Amino acid sequence: AMAANGSAAAESRLCHVRKVPNFDGYGFNLHAEKGKPGQYIGKVDEGSPAEAAGLRRGDRILEVNGQSIAGETHKQVVARIK
Repeated sequence: AMAANGSAAAESRLCHVRKVPNFDGYGFNLHAEKGKPGQYIGKVDEGSPAEAAGLRRGDRILEVNGQSIAGETHKQVVARIK
């Protein structure tokens, strides 16, 4: 997933989040922020694939698997991540 922290002026970065055998899921939750477009990283679990990949609370998701998620609903983005 590509993520940008905070404002549009922030640098985007590519984070490779991969499932691992001894961890259930990716270890983060996704949410929308009232009045702001897009989907954002909420809690990132300690020791999770998401933490290892460098995802941080507040990061805005821009792409999943190389595909832009602009204009997609929360449900669509969650389905894309799975």
